Amino acid sequence: MKHVMTLAAMGVLWVNNASAVEWTMHGAVKNETAYFVSGDTRLDKVQNRVDFKPEAILSDRWEFRSRFLAWYDAATDIEAANATDYTTAIQDEYRTYAEVKEAYFLYAGDAFDLRLGQQQIVWGKTDGLRLLDVVNPLNMREFLMDDFLDSRMGLLAARLNYYADIGGSEHEFEFVLIPDAKAAKFAPNGSRWAYNMPTPPVGATLNIGQDNKTSFGLADAEYGAAWRANLDGWDVSLNWFQGWKDTPAIQQSFSPGVLTLTPVYQRMNTVGGSASNAFGAWVIRTEMAINTNEILTTSVSPMDATTWNAAVGLDHNANNWFISGQVFVRYIQNWDNTMIEKENSGFITLSVSTDYMNDKLKPEMIALISYSDGSTMIRPKVSYEFSDMVLGRVGVDVFTGDSTDFFGQFANNDRIYTEIEYTF
Repeated sequence: MKHVMTLAAMGVLWVNNASAVEWTMHGAVKNETAYFVSGDTRLDKVQNRVDFKPEAILSDRWEFRSRFLAWYDAATDIEAANATDYTTAIQDEYRTYAEVKEAYFLYAGDAFDLRLGQQQIVWGKTDGLRLLDVVNPLNMREFLMDDFLDSRMGLLAARLNYYADIGGSEHEFEFVLIPDAKAAKFAPNGSRWAYNMPTPPVGATLNIGQDNKTSFGLADAEYGAAWRANLDGWDVSLNWFQGWKDTPAIQQSFSPGVLTLTPVYQRMNTVGGSASNAFGAWVIRTEMAINTNEILTTSVSPMDATTWNAAVGLDHNANNWFISGQVFVRYIQNWDNTMIEKENSGFITLSVSTDYMNDKLKPEMIALISYSDGSTMIRPKVSYEFSDMVLGRVGVDVFTGDSTDFFGQFANNDRIYTEIEYTF
């Protein structure tokens, strides 16, 4: 994070030293409290967050934009440590968090924009699950519970967006260079939000080996390009990204008394595109991503594969009701039965929301279903705006399925939660 803090400091110094600089500070203070109501009941979190977004207009061409997110989780000091899922080490891991999500300079030219610094780069048209949105890795210490804006990890990047009028329509060309590759972060082993691990043989212990990428250097730089346009009412894109798959495959090895699991990272090439169009109250969205050299876990050793990933979504927005459905499909080319993942898999998502009392009261429900194993994650919630600056929310997170299923592995993590947020 050192280079990011240096960049942020440069922005502040520029703001302080430049004449006629216009600056603003937006942000939020928020409390998120959650309680596990299944499995071993206890507090999941009492998270007190600050979210600062300082921005400055440095000249008629240059701007500085940033976002800093940090929190302290009081549940780590309220709940006593135990020998199973809430050890002292896990408490220490969840107690505090701080990250510069964004800190970049923006140059606005006549026909292009240039961004230099820590950024979040969002591609694709899907909600809830990612196909083309592979640029920034995720912090999944709380599985998929966090909003992607919070869980995406910022990357030091150079991004150029060039705009051209071609045939009477505007086209956008984006070029991305990332010398700051990172791997995704996961819940620590033993945490209730950690993915299932293989069970070692009777009498053996489980050991996590050192991954093959303890750090990423300039030689590991990532890069990509995208094209976007509106053609006959369709918002379309073509995308290409050459980078590291930020989630590893697992190499299993067994020696007397020890099962060792070693994370293995590998570069992956992603090509694809998206399209969306509105037809009155209906919107259709499509997206496809083909991953080549995607490394997958097998019962023997990690193996390269080409995977085909596609999604179609249909949204309806009328009479204060918003209903959105999506179908995600994934196919592994040249699959064999040593692979842990199924040859065909996918998800169905459904989102329903409305509002009452002049937009103050907003009930919402999001459901994700893994149709390859039948497990589900269902998240109903209700929000209420006490004022323009104060928002409250109550919700429930429910998981169903067997312990070996994608969502079912968290079936003992059903929880209720409250949120209260003040924005400024």
